[in-house]
Amino acid sequence: MRHYLLSACMAAFITSPAYGQTSTETEIISVGQRIGSRNIDQYTSPVSLIDEAEIEARGQAYIADLLRSIAGISINRSGPAGSFTQVRMRGTEANHVLVLVDGIEVSNPNTGEFDFGSLRGEDVIKIEVLRGEQSALWGSDAIGGVINIITRAGNTDEGWRASVVAGSFGTVEGQVSAVIPIGGAALSVNGNVSSKDGYDVSGLNGEKDGAKSRALNIGLNNVELGPLSLSGKLSANTAVSQFDADTNFNGRLNNTDAELKTNSDTARISARFDMGGFDNLINLTLTDTKQVTTGTSFQNDTTGKRTQANWAAEKSWGAHNFTVLAETEKERFSNFGGVGAGQNQDESISTQAVAGDYRYHKNVLTLTASARQDFNDRFKNSATWRIGVGYAFEDFGGRVRASIGTGVKNPSMTELFGFFPGSFVGNANLIPEKSLGFDIGYDQEFGDFSFSIDYFHSDLEDEILTVFNTNFTSTVRNAVTDSTREGVEIEMRGKIGSAVLVRGVATFLSTEENSIQEIRRPEFIASANVTWTPIEAMNFTLSADHTGSQLDLDFATFPAARVTLDAFTLIGLNASYHLNDIVTLSLRGDNLLNETYQEVIGYASQGRGIYAGIAADF
Repeated sequence: MRHYLLSACMAAFITSPAYGQTSTETEIISVGQRIGSRNIDQYTSPVSLIDEAEIEARGQAYIADLLRSIAGISINRSGPAGSFTQVRMRGTEANHVLVLVDGIEVSNPNTGEFDFGSLRGEDVIKIEVLRGEQSALWGSDAIGGVINIITRAGNTDEGWRASVVAGSFGTVEGQVSAVIPIGGAALSVNGNVSSKDGYDVSGLNGEKDGAKSRALNIGLNNVELGPLSLSGKLSANTAVSQFDADTNFNGRLNNTDAELKTNSDTARISARFDMGGFDNLINLTLTDTKQVTTGTSFQNDTTGKRTQANWAAEKSWGAHNFTVLAETEKERFSNFGGVGAGQNQDESISTQAVAGDYRYHKNVLTLTASARQDFNDRFKNSATWRIGVGYAFEDFGGRVRASIGTGVKNPSMTELFGFFPGSFVGNANLIPEKSLGFDIGYDQEFGDFSFSIDYFHSDLEDEILTVFNTNFTSTVRNAVTDSTREGVEIEMRGKIGSAVLVRGVATFLSTEENSIQEIRRPEFIASANVTWTPIEAMNFTLSADHTGSQLDLDFATFPAARVTLDAFTLIGLNASYHLNDIVTLSLRGDNLLNETYQEVIGYASQGRGIYAGIAADF
């Protein structure tokens, strides 16, 4: 497989046109450091972004669907849009991806991963993706990389927006947002609601499994208080998803009235100031996630809370930049299954960390080095690092870069303590997973086109695996063998004339644990967008998102058999027309070929959908 990947890498470099991210000098990225931002050409790790124009052009309601257009990312959704959705990066687990929304780590402290199911894109203006082991800056969870989602909550320019969308599967969506100047400061408010009837997830033509969500996001920015510049963000989200459960334990879904309700509240307060020649940033954040399941055979309510405080100080002189970081974090977990239930428990984990990041950038040369030390109250202390180099060939617009580093993922609360001792037993003796990986990449610009290609390889030690027993119980343990992940990522973007924008990505991936391919990791993923603007007021975006065949576990047999889920391609088309400077009409089609597919075995796919919308901007 390795030789195949390297051959694909070389072939793509030789034969592909020089498409990719255009005008990279103007693209500013913040995910690669803990304070401030830098031009994309100063990074030595691969980074991609989806800007506001592309978000609006694709017109997709959910962030997970937008992420299909990023190299190295695969999606697994259990049912219709709004259902439980996992995002994997470079073949890692879903809880190996650190997800930030406006500077707040939003993963569920119980599971250690973020459910993208209800995360909508109406208020999002940019998505940044940093790939590879990034624990040296971001700590646990960043083995596969970091996804940084930026909303209008940080805006200071006055504006008002309202929109409504309705269509297939009983879908009705609406949102209102505003940015209101208050002196030199600004208040931002966004509220959005969504409801859909859905369809029968089990495929048995029974009752429909729908989803509802509502969210309120409030931001306050540029509050000047003496030498301090203060900002804050408050978000309250409620998501309800209906699902079918395996009630007779035969490995297949049955029609049920089960429902999962998730309340997720997040908050951040930030202070920025200059002191001692350093630019300082202090963040205090809170994540509170409550989940209640009804319609199943037993009660199981969980609460996870995360409190973080971190301080970053940055200083630049000449071509040099240095950042120092100190951080403390506490995660708390509680489980309630009724009075006297066996799973009732309250647990917590605390971590402290210090880190440093050095960057040298002058003319054609970039050097980077980061290191971090975590002090855990439950696990052995861990040290992570990353170094990189980039060199530009200014004569012909090329740039080569390489980086190598380590990542760590602490066991989740669920893995440590279990969520239902009668069927799932936690393992308090688990140790953190560790990964070592490197990346070699090349970027090429050619006029209005650019192209990038990356080869990566990672070795994961002490992977946490689920063990299924003959009595229908399960637990987790650390693997005694290593897991290997390697692949090639290709990104292309460009402009044809004045009316057509094109973008394409492809990923070739190999993932093995003990020489056995891992489940839910397609060996090939690809995406392409073409946006045509025939007149200034109108544009059409055609998208194709391809997921190659992948393995999954079929629990209708014991032991669970590995089965192959067929490849599929989702074709979408979004059209928008600006009636005037205020009103915009849109018409979007998803899965236009009405493809039948599965991203998780046993869960029926969502068919063709047509949606019409109207938006007003003031």
